[in-house]
Amino acid sequence: MNWDALGAMGELFGALAVVLTLGYLAVQIRQNSDGMKVAAKLDIEKNFNEYTDLILRDSELLELQVKGLAGQDLEAIEEIKFSLLMQRATRHFSSMYYQYQTQDLSEDEWYESRRLIRWFTFAPGYRSWWEQNKKNYRVDFRNYRSKIFESGDV
Repeated sequence: MNWDALGAMGELFGALAVVLTLGYLAVQIRQNSDGMKVAAKLDIEKNFNEYTDLILRDSELLELQVKGLAGQDLEAIEEIKFSLLMQRATRHFSSMYYQYQTQDLSEDEWYESRRLIRWFTFAPGYRSWWEQNKKNYRVDFRNYRSKIFESGDV
């Protein structure tokens, strides 16, 4: 065997190693992407469960949320507490929307999230709160929310 043949075989093995490495990397990237999607879904569930637990542990907060979402008059301290509750919920909604936009949530998972957002969105007290606070959120999320209000659906 001459040096040219050995060089050609070396190039062939090198090219094969590159192809195998690229295949391996593609599999790893896909697994990582799937793992990130699962983590995003678990994060949404965890955050919403924490919010729900907060409301359920304190009957006054539960009453305040019901009263506030219904658009009933609130005392000054109740307005502050209600605003903080809505900030917490809305940050969660904004996060859901962002994860959907980055394709970390599937269409089915986004459907569940949209239903939750819709429930809050059409409550009179939430709409009033949103009008006063929407400037605190990302433009893309504000545009999404405006589309909800205009269309009457999520």
